[in-house]
This record gives sequence, structure tokens and C-alpha cells, in this order.
Amino acid sequence: MKKYISALAVFLLVVLSSLNSYAQNDISISGIWADSNSASFQNCYALFSQDGESVYLVHYLEFNGTGMVEHGFGKRVGNKVEYEVKVTKAIPGWSTSGKHTLYLSPDGNTLRGTYVDAKGNEGPIVFKRVK
Repeated sequence: MKKYISALAVFLLVVLSSLNSYAQNDISISGIWADSNSASFQNCYALFSQDGESVYLVHYLEFNGTGMVEHGFGKRVGNKVEYEVKVTKAIPGWSTSGKHTLYLSPDGNTLRGTYVDAKGNEGPIVFKRVK
């Protein structure tokens, strides 16, 4: 009897986990997001567009008054969003390419993760949904 109860408990956990993943898949990340990572950055906004698993990004930010623009393309699977970025207007000394790996919060209003650039620099990145 204990085997059946344990098996049922595992089954229910799998089903509940799948439902949570399904619910997050229903939340599109398309829209305007504020980059809220650090006080060193100002006027930071990202525009995301999601089409199925495909994700597109345009990101503008200012670092100590110098503007930077990057664009990216990647994919979303469940709550994980990964995309490669190319910098079209770089901050002097910064890399012109990199990768962002983000995770969508259960409420669909925060994308949190890390960036890694082609020079090996890495750090946290956080976007909060504006619209």
C-alpha cells in the first residue's frame, strides 16, 4: 500500500509541475520591460517579441551617460529564455556580442538571469514588465 501511495504522490508532483510549466508557457513575454539591474544604468528598456518559442529583443541602456543598443534572437522553452545579442552601438571597451539566459517568474512579470559577453564578462540581469 505504501508503494502505491508513494507512486501516487510522485505522479501528482509530476502533473502539478507540468501544469505550472504549461501556465508559464501561456504567459507571453512580448512587451516593454525595464532593465532594473543596477543603479549604474539609466534609461534602460527592452522590447521583447515572442512568436511561439522564438524570441526577439531590442535593448537600449545608458551606462554613466553613454548609450548602448543591442538586439538579439533566441528561444523560450518553459520559463527559460535564451538568446544571443549583438551590440549595434557599444559602450567603449565593452564587447559587441554575448548571451543572455533568463528565467520568467511564475507571475510573468520578472525575467531574471545572467549575461555573458564575448570577452568573458558576466553578471546578473533583471527585467521587470512595464507593459
